[in-house]
Amino acid sequence: MCGIFGIFKACQPGDGALEKMIDFGLDVLGSRGPDGHGVAQEQFGGFDAVLAHTRLSIIDLSEHGHQPMLDEASNWCITYNGEIYNYLEIGEELRALGWTFHGHSDTEVLLKGWAQWGLDALNRFNGMFAFAAFNRASGDIWLVRDRFGVKPLLWGNLPDGGLVFSSSVAAVARLVSADVDVAYCARGVRYKAFEVPGSETPFNGVNSVPAGGWLRIQLSDAGLKMAQGRWYDLKKAVACRVSSIESRTDEDVLEECRQLLEDSVRIRLRSDVPVAVSLSGGLDSSCIAAHASRNIRDLKGFTYGSPDALSSEGPVVAAFSQKVGVTAAYIWPLHDARALDELLERSLTFQEAPFGGLSVLAQNEVFRTVRQAGFKVLLGGQGGDEIFAGYRKFFVVATRDALNRRDIGGAVRLVYSLGLMLLHEVAQARVYWQGLSRYSNKTSFGFSLLDWHSPSVNLWGSAQGTLSERQMDDIQQWSIPSLLRFEDRNSMGHGVETRLPFMDYRLVELALALPARLKIARGYGKWTLRRITDGVVPDLVRLNRKKRGFDVTQSWIEGGIGASLRARIDEHRNILAPYMKKNVNYGQLLSDSALVQDRNLLDEALMLAWLAKPVRLPDLHRTDA
Repeated sequence: MCGIFGIFKACQPGDGALEKMIDFGLDVLGSRGPDGHGVAQEQFGGFDAVLAHTRLSIIDLSEHGHQPMLDEASNWCITYNGEIYNYLEIGEELRALGWTFHGHSDTEVLLKGWAQWGLDALNRFNGMFAFAAFNRASGDIWLVRDRFGVKPLLWGNLPDGGLVFSSSVAAVARLVSADVDVAYCARGVRYKAFEVPGSETPFNGVNSVPAGGWLRIQLSDAGLKMAQGRWYDLKKAVACRVSSIESRTDEDVLEECRQLLEDSVRIRLRSDVPVAVSLSGGLDSSCIAAHASRNIRDLKGFTYGSPDALSSEGPVVAAFSQKVGVTAAYIWPLHDARALDELLERSLTFQEAPFGGLSVLAQNEVFRTVRQAGFKVLLGGQGGDEIFAGYRKFFVVATRDALNRRDIGGAVRLVYSLGLMLLHEVAQARVYWQGLSRYSNKTSFGFSLLDWHSPSVNLWGSAQGTLSERQMDDIQQWSIPSLLRFEDRNSMGHGVETRLPFMDYRLVELALALPARLKIARGYGKWTLRRITDGVVPDLVRLNRKKRGFDVTQSWIEGGIGASLRARIDEHRNILAPYMKKNVNYGQLLSDSALVQDRNLLDEALMLAWLAKPVRLPDLHRTDA
């Protein structure tokens, strides 16, 4: 897990600009790789080719894991961010083919696997990865990203015709002098979905390599020649899994699901540094923690909450931890106004892009505490709701799907489950009602502060679409991409690697292929997960219908966040004027009471705080490790 950076541009002898760009790129990525850095610089056909790397040492802590890494036999050089969890198995396969290894890092396995198989290597890799590979003999450059976009990879064209890439969108934006993409921002505020399947970012002129995609660059006398493509197709993969299980019994398929879940956790425990887990009090993180505790003695878990704060996750986590044998660390800070202001600024800087809600700030606090406790690796439960149909909306989508198929019996069972779920969560009706605003098909959306218009998007999916297809929409567009970005930037801002067993592609594909009756039943979403964790996860969590996220209450707004947002907006009123509505009572709209009551209003205020300084850079003080 690291930070990667690179430049490809025409040689300009005697120009010190390239060295300054390299130093800048490494400095920005310092928190992603605090354990060391390296640079590989070559010339090819009149071009300078630079690969740079900042290292967070997780596997093979020796110099044999240092990057950029070169394979002399094939002339491939690589800078890579992520983890290949099945690197041991692939390494054995490569040794059988005659390859030798100097160390035991997953980086060396990835490099030699790429040299052996090229693009065909990617389907063998089980992990999260973003890498750049440069061939010193051919001048070929590949930028490649993992199936679901867990790790970031941004690029842009330099003013002089060259190209720069980085793990940091802010670094690329600064180097290509990019301006804000208002359409991206408007869609994000309205739909709470900031990342999309394509190459869009918050900045015009900054592109993202799509999840499951690649960018190929060839250095030639005519300049940089580029081509793009996809190496992974989720829809096709799920269709293959549907065919593979349609003649099998439910019990047989559930057993495979159980085994895959256990294995996805097991291989994510491979590490040369200590591993901890995230605990939310919900089914997903509890499931991961319970399985991990069977492999790690004295497992440490981190939760945002307190056993004494009844409205937080703390009491449930305390009961779970006692039953499973996990030692829980509780994060429940009592911040004053200054500390909250610093937390907001830190989160804005780490994210490098706009976000909605204050849970992102709470998540930042969790990772800060994890790193202070001496952990570099944290397992989390991200993805469980999406792949096993845990969200409430999936009850409606599944019912619609059953009616489209004229499965009346299935529709009746799903309506019963929907009613039972709503009955148990009636206390949160106001929260649900506010959340439904995202799903409105109105052609216009009433921004209160921002002088913007956002196109209407149908978050329910096609009226004829299946439950599985709508789940894929969440994984590729409406949910997972934004959640992955929040988690990656917050964790890596503190030098912590997060590993997500539910995003194991084998588990994703099988879970999506399951019939609706195994996903939603008896008033529960994630019915499959509840069944396969019987005896593993205590029933107080396994059979709890209520959903809970980070508990960030109105006290944060009234305790200082509201004042901090107002101060940022007032201080940068001239910069923000082009984005803001005229003749609006901002004093009233930005009051603490208004921000507490209206989530959309809070998100607009957070957007303005980001727009005040779109390119925020961390303190640039890289130290040589």
